[in-house]
Amino acid sequence: MTVQRILIVSGTHGNEINPVWAVKQFINRKENSLNNGIKYEYIIGNPAAYEKGCRYIDVDLNRSFKESENFDQHKNSFYETNRANFLVDEFGIEGSKPCQIAIDLHTTTANMGTSIVMYGRRSKDFCLAALLQNKFGLPIYLHEKDKSQTGFLVEAWPCGLVIEIGAVAQNFYDQNIINRFSIIISSLREEIDKLKNKLIELPKEVVVHVHQGSIDYPRDEKGDIDGIIHPERINQDWKMIKKGDPLFLDSQGIIHKYERDQLIWPVFIGEVAYKEKKIAMSYTKKEVICSKKQWVQEFESF
Repeated sequence: MTVQRILIVSGTHGNEINPVWAVKQFINRKENSLNNGIKYEYIIGNPAAYEKGCRYIDVDLNRSFKESENFDQHKNSFYETNRANFLVDEFGIEGSKPCQIAIDLHTTTANMGTSIVMYGRRSKDFCLAALLQNKFGLPIYLHEKDKSQTGFLVEAWPCGLVIEIGAVAQNFYDQNIINRFSIIISSLREEIDKLKNKLIELPKEVVVHVHQGSIDYPRDEKGDIDGIIHPERINQDWKMIKKGDPLFLDSQGIIHKYERDQLIWPVFIGEVAYKEKKIAMSYTKKEVICSKKQWVQEFESF
């Protein structure tokens, strides 16, 4: 395997400051030297938004990595579109400092704990996610087939995962959150090196929570939010919901319940940043996937 560079991106959303601090601490420990031919490259994804303490300047950077005819239509007007182009030109697989793997570090106001987010079913992603789940027991959110949510940063690299940690408020430092990021960053090269030298095997199976859709808050006739997350649902990310369970409590005191027969597992419950996207929570189904030799074979093809 000839993996040479892992891109570590923090501050993709400017008000998610803990990953940036974790990376600074990691760099200060001088652990950026080559390790068995594997090197980290670090970048603040959205430095302008980070300086202002806001999520983004013009548009969400983590929705700006689109491969389409319209990708460059706002190239000279949207800061984040320019920034996405720069990151790919600099660190993309054909860039000036080509990276084979991208790890995008995020925090959330939802009670997600430390989790992995995958976009689609790429073999290399599964291989890396399986390593991390096996080592740390992290839940995996497999986000796919949502046409309203596209253009994610890690999709622009041959292999890429999001590490999502919460709950923590926007623009608030939390040393426990920072420590979790540091552990993940420190472990990446170690796990990849073990795989490279056939010192580790993937687990026989991987448990993933597959995206099924999203639920908006109750709204009134004017389109304004007219309900809050039900007290029994707050901080219950990854916890199963069955028919009849409460979801929301509206201004009239009416409980809005889950009415479908299919069991679901919610994620990003009450995420503050998703209000603008009209998402109160997303919901998933649990799927157990058997590991495949193909995952390792493709990962070793780097």
